[in-house]
Amino acid sequence: MSMVDNILKNELFEAFANASANIYIYVCDMKKDYSRWSQNTVKDFGMSGEYLENAGAQWMEKVHPDDRAAYLEDIDACFSGRSTRHSCQYRAKNIYNEYVWLECKGSVINDENGEPAVFAGLMMRLDNQNKYDPLTHLLTGFEMQNYDFSRQTGSLLFLGINDFRKINNVGGYQYGDKVLKFLAERLVQAAGKKDIVYRLQGDEFIVLSQDKTREDMLRLFETISDICGKRSTFPEGIRNFTLSGGIVSWPEDGANYRELLDNLSHSYEYARENRRGQAVAFSDQIIESYERNLRLQNALAESIKNDFCGFELYFQPILDSGTRRIIGCESLLRWKSAKIQDVAPYEFIRILESNGQIRDVGIWVMETALRHAAKWQKRFGDIYVSFNVSYLQLMDSEFVERLIESAKRSGVDVSRVMVELTESCQVEDIALLSQHFDRLRGMGFKIAMDDFGTEYATFGILHDVSMDVLKIDQKFVRGLLREGNITDLAIIESVVDMCRRLSIQTVAEGVETEEIQNMVQNIGVSYLQGFLYSRPVPEAEFERMLIEREIGA
Repeated sequence: MSMVDNILKNELFEAFANASANIYIYVCDMKKDYSRWSQNTVKDFGMSGEYLENAGAQWMEKVHPDDRAAYLEDIDACFSGRSTRHSCQYRAKNIYNEYVWLECKGSVINDENGEPAVFAGLMMRLDNQNKYDPLTHLLTGFEMQNYDFSRQTGSLLFLGINDFRKINNVGGYQYGDKVLKFLAERLVQAAGKKDIVYRLQGDEFIVLSQDKTREDMLRLFETISDICGKRSTFPEGIRNFTLSGGIVSWPEDGANYRELLDNLSHSYEYARENRRGQAVAFSDQIIESYERNLRLQNALAESIKNDFCGFELYFQPILDSGTRRIIGCESLLRWKSAKIQDVAPYEFIRILESNGQIRDVGIWVMETALRHAAKWQKRFGDIYVSFNVSYLQLMDSEFVERLIESAKRSGVDVSRVMVELTESCQVEDIALLSQHFDRLRGMGFKIAMDDFGTEYATFGILHDVSMDVLKIDQKFVRGLLREGNITDLAIIESVVDMCRRLSIQTVAEGVETEEIQNMVQNIGVSYLQGFLYSRPVPEAEFERMLIEREIGA
């Protein structure tokens, strides 16, 4: 992939594009006149799309007639090679036919031959320090900087909408705006008359109160969460959603705006990552978690840079339900660091996902799993190897191409390679997912849905995407032992019967006792996986199991 393509598709673009509602970013392939614009630019100024050809002509129509000459002169200097910097202030027309002042700054990046290749920059609204937010009519976060925290005591509640980006992507930006206005109105109604409600940016709000304690703020959060979770409280067209929040008090948690906002943000992020759907008050534990996250980020980046040093695949056996013979394994990512102890997979994977490094690590997992599969197939024959792939990875056509090329290069029998869709997120483009799966299945790969029955890994995807294997989530399997529990049994029986009719094989995850094993065998599950047989083990240990299988055959 070229430098230009890397920049156009870079995850950092999305990170910066979503950083602020009042900052717009763009990047342009200067040789092809092909550009990418942040989604808030597309929305706020009515651009025809995120990726555009000859976007300059379209943007020029937005620029105020009186400012076009100065704007054009500055831009031409960059595209002609006379300058590598763009800096200009002008007015542009938004979707409401209003002209807003922008400060536009950009830079030219030259290619290896020293020729202009990429033009990238940002536009900042000069009126973004307005006193009131134009959508919700609440005070802006900038206004809160003027509050004198030295005079009184009080508390702050920071809250945001969980998965707001998905709400926008699925329902559209107008629907997202409707959700924000609804939340703003309910916050004002629930807060006290002396309380002040601010909108920061995006889906983030703050309630400031001089007379509420932390406990009062927690009750306020619970009240708002309850409202947002009940459809009966919504106007027509709005679906329920969830919130996470952080709480601080002053002067205990900070003596000024900056200290309080930092600790408030740390509390909010801790809630989103560890106690989603709840509000968390600031504490020493949160600071320790924040500092640990920073150390983890640095250590992970160092590991990736050093040829993925510290990363390793473990393998958990999968057994045939009838013979209880090992027929394959699931590849599971592990990571060890000499600097940080006891790092659980969910902890480092969450960080990799949040900063976009999961893409590179995911390719390493795929290629490593294929190498092991090829080796074990030559030595032991009919061994399946599966590895986990997220929805976002499968939406990346480059990843799919890398998978196909890596399989050819390794010489693996792809009919014994299983790609597991693991991400429990809402699939936003089911047609494209199905297209990629159909292509892989057409080449012989097996496709599995992991954690069936949790969040979005349910019948909706199964209806639209062809599968070979369905893995029943362990919470249903483990629940079989609860006294008087007939629900999980009925669910598993129904799923297995449905899969049998659709010629889909099933795997029961989380088999930990012989009693559970016997129950799922009687139901007719195809394969078994769980601690009863083995925890995930290193390569050498799994090979030992395969050798024992051959001896006992």
